[in-house]
Amino acid sequence: MVLNIGKIVAAKTLHRNIWFQGRPKKASLNQEGTVMSRIALIYPKLAIFRSRTQLTSSASTARNCDLMKNPSFNTQLNVVLMSLNNIQLTQVNTFSSNSVSNPGVQTASTLIQKDLFELASKALLELQESKNSSSLVVEKKAHVFCDLYRTLQHSEKSLILNQFASIWSGKQNTTLNSVKKYLTAQEKGDEAMIKAEDNLRNTLAVEQNWMLSILARQEGGIKFLIDIRADVLEQIESPDATNAVVLRSLSNAIRDLIAPCFGIDMLQLDRVTWSSPGSLLQHVSEGEAVHPMRSWSDLKKRLGPYRRCFILLHPALPKKPLAILHVALTNEISNNIHAIITRNLSQSFDSETDGSRLADIGVEDIDRVNTAIFYSISSTQKGLAGIDLGQSLIKRALRELQTEIPSLQQHSTLSPIPGFRSWLLQQLRETERGRKTVLTDFNWGTALQLINSTKENPLGMLRSLLVDSSWMREEAKAKLLENPLMRLCAHYLFVEKRRGFALDSVANFHLRNGAMMWRLNWASDLSPRGLKNSFGLMMNYRYYVDACEKYSQLYAEKQHIESSEQIRLLSGVSNSSAASQISHL
Repeated sequence: MVLNIGKIVAAKTLHRNIWFQGRPKKASLNQEGTVMSRIALIYPKLAIFRSRTQLTSSASTARNCDLMKNPSFNTQLNVVLMSLNNIQLTQVNTFSSNSVSNPGVQTASTLIQKDLFELASKALLELQESKNSSSLVVEKKAHVFCDLYRTLQHSEKSLILNQFASIWSGKQNTTLNSVKKYLTAQEKGDEAMIKAEDNLRNTLAVEQNWMLSILARQEGGIKFLIDIRADVLEQIESPDATNAVVLRSLSNAIRDLIAPCFGIDMLQLDRVTWSSPGSLLQHVSEGEAVHPMRSWSDLKKRLGPYRRCFILLHPALPKKPLAILHVALTNEISNNIHAIITRNLSQSFDSETDGSRLADIGVEDIDRVNTAIFYSISSTQKGLAGIDLGQSLIKRALRELQTEIPSLQQHSTLSPIPGFRSWLLQQLRETERGRKTVLTDFNWGTALQLINSTKENPLGMLRSLLVDSSWMREEAKAKLLENPLMRLCAHYLFVEKRRGFALDSVANFHLRNGAMMWRLNWASDLSPRGLKNSFGLMMNYRYYVDACEKYSQLYAEKQHIESSEQIRLLSGVSNSSAASQISHL
């Protein structure tokens, strides 16, 4: 059982809210039994933790930690236990923002957390110093560090990660010496070069990564590294991040270490249905990042008739999906997300058929299905960022669907365009400042009717209009803005690049997987999220199974984007210009 003092210690919250099974409850004398029961749940965890760290005999296993040989460790852990013993329950009034917290409770909680942080920091240093010890000793110390790290609060984890990064990157001199030996070996023949290469490889892969490798070999080690990398990435993204370069290098090293563990042969594809275990349904509901679910009824619809939900599982994270794919089965390529997520797919079929009746009793008429719409794909583990699980999930889901429904002829996404609105507003700001941008010579056409072009700053007026999405609810205004926004969005997707590849992250993902830009859809997602992302526009990326490999190769090697005539016309790129980007492979 994971010891999580920072989250569950009642000492910190007895005077305010007691968190019990995720629900806040007011603490008072008439709840003394409940509070004491909560403390009773905590105290054994600390006692168990201490017993796990005691060296009971010379025959102790690698799981038993020998930190108890250190008197300071024993003393500090006893302080933690005594702090809980000293907690006193007092009658309190309803908590308000002006309440003065109990200093005794604060002191106990602070003392507990401070001791745990100091123990974690020391455990990390002892792990570093144990490199030349026996494997049993090293594994014991790694296990102690993992246990202690899990108990820390967010701010304390940040300090430990900075300490970890400093230790991890502290081999520059060794690396430089290995590089010098490699350079001088060029003059000594092939055999010397091979030895120098081995030495350099050992320095880069082993000397720096040995602590990560030890942590990975622990029971639950891969999961621990995924979690610690998620913490590293969160720290890098914070505005007050320090040591970001070293932390990013540490993140990349963890990614490279664990990536081989997530090869296609180690991933399991499963289909989720309404009869799947409740814990799995909960993970699917919470993991949906594209179109969040508001209730269990939303989830039931997305697992109902003419729907499919596929997940990727891995033994390191049992019963926790790594990636989730939602699919709608239709008889046409959908252009509106609301038709998919708010009603049964049978309603989109011909009203003269009995599709609705079949759906009501949970029966599908598969013969009427010829199209699979991938309308949501989500990665649930931040610590696996940069490891391409989505490609594996889509390809395996395609094969699974084709086997189940041979009549499928079309495979397409209905995808968000998350960066378009922010990109356009930034272009408007840059143009207002007099800088040359895409909008410098852009023809706004009918949209100019919405602003007074005689004013000093018409682009500022247009930007103010676009910032407030209320214009979308006015049919006349929406009609005037449709053409210019469609053209600008096509330009953003098809022309704007980062390092030669599509600027939009979702576009880049599907193009790398071998899809083509097929159709841009107006007013396709009018949810607050859809309006904030792209003024409600969405894109169909079409997967032609027989051409996926070709399109993927063209994009990877030539940065060529396969597209439909609609996309080329809207973006202003002629067919001949698009063709000129390609040379024969």
